[in-house]
Amino acid sequence: MSDFSSQLNASLFRLKLLDALRAGDGSKVDSLINHLNKVDSTVDTTELIKLRETIPHYAVQVAPLQLIQDLMENREYDLDLNAQDSDGNTPLHLAVSASRYHVVKYLMSLPNINDTVLNDEKNQPVELAKDANIAQLMQYERAKFVERSATDLRRFFSQRDFDNLENLLVNNPRASELLDINGADPQTGNTVLHEFISKEDLQMCEWILKHGGDPFKRDKRGKLPIDLVSSKSDPIRKLLKSASEDQNMMDPTNASVNASASGVSPTYKGYLRKWTNFASGYKLRYFVLDEFGVLSYYTNQSDTNNACRGSLNLGYATLHLDSSEKLKFEIIGKNGIKWHLKANHPVETNRWVWTLQNSITISKDTIRRKNSRTASKRLSTEGSVRSQQDESSPVEEEKKKKLLHIPGRRRSHKKSPSQVSLNSFTGSEAEDNASINSVEHNPPANKSPASHGNLPQISEKNLLNNEARYSVDTGAEDFDYDLEDSVYSEAASINLESPESKASTEQVAATKGSILIEVVSLEQLFEALVSKSDTSLLEKETLTVGLKTLNNIRSLIELYSSSVQVREARLLKKIDRQQEVNKLWESSIRQLEDEIQKHEQTLAQYEGKKYKLRKLLESKGISAPQVNNEIASGVMNSRGTEASSPPVQTENEGEAQLLNEILYDSDEEFFDADDFDEGKGIETTEPEAEQDYTHNSESEEAATERASSEKAEHSSLTRSQDAKSKVIETEGSFLGYELPPRQKLSMDKDNRPKVGLWGIVKSMVGQDMTKMSLPVSFNECTSLLQRLAEDIEYNDLLTKAASIDDSTLRMVYVAAFAASEYSSTIDRIAKPFNPLLGETFEYCRKDQGFRLITEQVSHHPPISACHAESAKWDYYGENAVKSQFRGRSFDFQHLGKMFCAIRPDSGVISKSGKKVDEELYSWKKVNTSVVGIIIGNPTVDNFGVMEVRNHTTGDIIHVDLKQRGWKASSAYQLSGVVHDKEGNTRWAIGGHWNSKIFAKKVSSDFNLKRKDLLVDSTDGTLDPESGSKFLVWQVAPRPDVPFNLTSFAITLNDINDNLRPWLAPTDTRLRPDQRAMEDGRYDEASAEKSRVEEKQRAARKQREMNRETFKPQWFVKLTHPVTGDNYWHFSGEYWMKRKQKSLAGSGDIF
Repeated sequence: MSDFSSQLNASLFRLKLLDALRAGDGSKVDSLINHLNKVDSTVDTTELIKLRETIPHYAVQVAPLQLIQDLMENREYDLDLNAQDSDGNTPLHLAVSASRYHVVKYLMSLPNINDTVLNDEKNQPVELAKDANIAQLMQYERAKFVERSATDLRRFFSQRDFDNLENLLVNNPRASELLDINGADPQTGNTVLHEFISKEDLQMCEWILKHGGDPFKRDKRGKLPIDLVSSKSDPIRKLLKSASEDQNMMDPTNASVNASASGVSPTYKGYLRKWTNFASGYKLRYFVLDEFGVLSYYTNQSDTNNACRGSLNLGYATLHLDSSEKLKFEIIGKNGIKWHLKANHPVETNRWVWTLQNSITISKDTIRRKNSRTASKRLSTEGSVRSQQDESSPVEEEKKKKLLHIPGRRRSHKKSPSQVSLNSFTGSEAEDNASINSVEHNPPANKSPASHGNLPQISEKNLLNNEARYSVDTGAEDFDYDLEDSVYSEAASINLESPESKASTEQVAATKGSILIEVVSLEQLFEALVSKSDTSLLEKETLTVGLKTLNNIRSLIELYSSSVQVREARLLKKIDRQQEVNKLWESSIRQLEDEIQKHEQTLAQYEGKKYKLRKLLESKGISAPQVNNEIASGVMNSRGTEASSPPVQTENEGEAQLLNEILYDSDEEFFDADDFDEGKGIETTEPEAEQDYTHNSESEEAATERASSEKAEHSSLTRSQDAKSKVIETEGSFLGYELPPRQKLSMDKDNRPKVGLWGIVKSMVGQDMTKMSLPVSFNECTSLLQRLAEDIEYNDLLTKAASIDDSTLRMVYVAAFAASEYSSTIDRIAKPFNPLLGETFEYCRKDQGFRLITEQVSHHPPISACHAESAKWDYYGENAVKSQFRGRSFDFQHLGKMFCAIRPDSGVISKSGKKVDEELYSWKKVNTSVVGIIIGNPTVDNFGVMEVRNHTTGDIIHVDLKQRGWKASSAYQLSGVVHDKEGNTRWAIGGHWNSKIFAKKVSSDFNLKRKDLLVDSTDGTLDPESGSKFLVWQVAPRPDVPFNLTSFAITLNDINDNLRPWLAPTDTRLRPDQRAMEDGRYDEASAEKSRVEEKQRAARKQREMNRETFKPQWFVKLTHPVTGDNYWHFSGEYWMKRKQKSLAGSGDIF
């Protein structure tokens, strides 16, 4: 028989066999098998012999369960349950891949099944499961087998039954793979080798070592087997030493090798000695390497239930070996953490090093794959298609010809996973090498498990999550991806009408039509050949079988297509329903927001009417009825004495109570703005309430007068103030700032593209704001570094505080300064540019005598450090926020702490009574929220309690910024009371952080329950000590410019030819995307923003490749010497290098 005839005959038999198996025709299958059994093994019948040995492989894919049971239980057929086909798959592999639950259940119940056989892709059957129910079933059956076999193993060891031990661990391939002869007893922590060494059983120790016992396996106390040998047992000692010398450096069947092939990090456990310090040296520690590539260590094995003492992510680690050291090695982590480790034997060292190096390689590959997952998926799909095409080629079939083999090969037990019990499977963490975790973290083979046309069934609801298979536990400490820098695209949301979706649908329909055309054409050809009269009997039989097979293929394709269409229709219906629900929710929330806004407006109207009624009653000489002094103690006159009010003449108590409720409200404003009409003599703290930040050109005479004034002011400074002023001057801080600050932007109107904010952010609910990427049209032309610089817009409050002798009154002005920074947030809902790592911003004002430097010192989390200084004060700290979008609002929680040092003109009396030159204040910023997003009217609200503490004198104030509520009057409101170091009340402040802040002196028995006590209808005086209120701060007028910038903010990004040579190359003013945004070149701004962010990502990747960590240039993180807080300390080098024009090489980030 020719090779062609042999192959044709085998192909014909295969088609007949598949047809009989699919139809469940037992008699026809029996006839075909009997015919194949009679075939003699020759060169010409190789294909038929291979077909006979793969009958179970075809049966488990297409035959009914009853026919499969009949085939497996018929001893005459002599079918091998664990035989492997040309791809290394057993029948169990193919049944699992086809998602045939009941077939898998039956196969797992057979006593001779081996579910540990690896196919050519190094996958066990359970790793091919697409259905979680099948994976659970297989794990449960395996757990029962392991528990039963482990019980037998323990009994055989106890009875010293060598024959049964040999049968279990050698002759049973499934048990030999799953049972670990080196596993530790859960109660005693000893291995069987430890136990029999303690019993001094030389014969059993020899048998254990011969069958995979590990002389380097430690018990839970860290003891090696040789450590338990008594001084009298020299034969056992010699046996262990001989076994140690015979150990291989690595085992080809080691779990690390298998893990490397499957792309999963190997797991390993054991004791090593770890260097602690010079006093203690190396100490024994228990190390655990998990499947995520994380190496952790504990004090001992029993301590693993507690938190680990330390861990390293090997995906960011390196392994260092010294050729002169056989026992020692080092692991260096990402943040410079270095572990010095030591084993007891060179073989033990080699095992750890081999496993750790494999884990490092696999973890790094997994991280790279995670970063380029989209490209990997595309390449994987193309490779799968090519693989299927290659499998169908005759040349590839010739290359794949190989004899089937029985998986009875000897496998080592030394590194097998430890045993699993039913309890551990259902409750505790299983350590079995084929647990559910291994299913979730092992990627499936790209190519089909069989090359013979198996059609795996689709499980709609129980598909395993492929993303989890590549997950790596990076941990917050090692995490450094720029997730927020990904470019926003609305195509990321579901859009079934998009061109991409339509093209995909059309491609699927076209592919289906092409397949059917090809099949129908082939059917017509076969029909024509069958109808020919000159066709031989064999040819007609072959054509008839082929024609029937084609009919079956077409039916299966149509069935598959209809099943997919049903599934797609069901999914599309779910998507449509969900989209309708989303629209309904959006509409409902928008209506709710509108109603809330209307209710707020109505309440504001009623409140206004109530206020007018109150004024009317007071103008008629009617006041509130007398009440208890705890509730109201009267109104203070200009001399601070209590003035009595005439009682209200009421007819009954009900009328008096009603009038009292009308006149007074416990929730009234702290200060009534109308009661502070400047025409009534309200004191202001400066000759000009509104500061002018712009200057016209001045005459030489005016310049001379200003110079003489500055000289006089210089001479009036204290020694500490003068020293600071000279440092600022001598370091050339104001060089480049000779021209006056600008008054306007180059753009007169805001012509940014109008995009609905809610339409962009509605799919980002719950996300961190710092990781959101919005279109550039949502940005303003400032950066977060410049926003931080806006804190010192009203620095004159600090200068004023330095001129005051009373420390508690100084606290009033410092608290007002801390609250004044929020005034610039009004109507500023655009997002500032996120600073690049290492970006800086400097700002100096000679007219105000200060200089400032800020730097982006961290990117994840984003942290900006700043340091500003003048002759009389220093202001420094960090801007670090935790942000989240909650649907109705953007919420920002400020984590950083701000510090302010004041150098008063008359010095400071500290808590201990000593006079010092400087005092220190500190506070944390309050929370910020942007509300009204849904209705398209975003509004900024700052709220929370801000504690301002004077660490030198002990004074303290809690400034309460009220959260925006139902009443319009509660918006922007603040209040606070200053207490001295003894706890006595000294001053009260109140007002609105968006407009004005007032203060007045109060007595120690000031009643906090009645805030309206501070309302004084009489004229104020110029003396704060008199008890009258006075104006502490008033907001500067806001110009009509794009982005709603303040006058101070307009000056920040200004650059001219005088200033440019003095700036560092990392200065925000030189950032191209922000500059383009300011000039109205929005397309260029978007392109430049993407470019600089990509440059930042490339720099981060380069640092990782070089194992470098970023270090800020001008700030260093230290512990504050007074408060004990962590803070960013300014090194002071920036201004010296600036003076020397040595900043050119300080960075290239733009």
